[in-house]
Amino acid sequence: MLLLRIIADTPVWVWALFAFLIATGINALRDREMNIKGLFIMPLFFFLWGGISVINELAFLFWGLAAMLVGLMAGHWAGWSLSSGGRQLKSKEGSHLIVWPGTPWIIIFVIITFITKYTLNVFLNIEPELRFSLWFNIVFGVLSGFISGLLWGRTLNLYLTYRQANSCG
Repeated sequence: MLLLRIIADTPVWVWALFAFLIATGINALRDREMNIKGLFIMPLFFFLWGGISVINELAFLFWGLAAMLVGLMAGHWAGWSLSSGGRQLKSKEGSHLIVWPGTPWIIIFVIITFITKYTLNVFLNIEPELRFSLWFNIVFGVLSGFISGLLWGRTLNLYLTYRQANSCG
């Protein structure tokens, strides 16, 4: 019953965001043509979302941000590693666009990310004193940073691999 109440009490904008993220993940299942700058929209969104959450939700701001930095570095390494050797970006002939190969990675990422961030915020709403728990601040910061870092590592690997392949040819 508690789970149903939590879901029912969740603001509509949270479900709208989840629907948007799922739609983005479904769209990412097929090849997409885009401007190279479009690669950086989602990583920037998740970085800002994580940073704003740490700043607004935690009492130990220094430790939350320090933990976010640690998570960002670990996530960057993991995202970079996960994208190494996979399908890479290609130039679209006769244009300034790139072709981003379809992948299930994005939909998996957004589902796991949403569940993680939703769960952290549910804990904060059920037990508001958690914002004054140093350990919770550290876990919240690390997870927020890891999510953002994972996306940045993957994106930068794709981008730099693309740039290197297109500068040599």
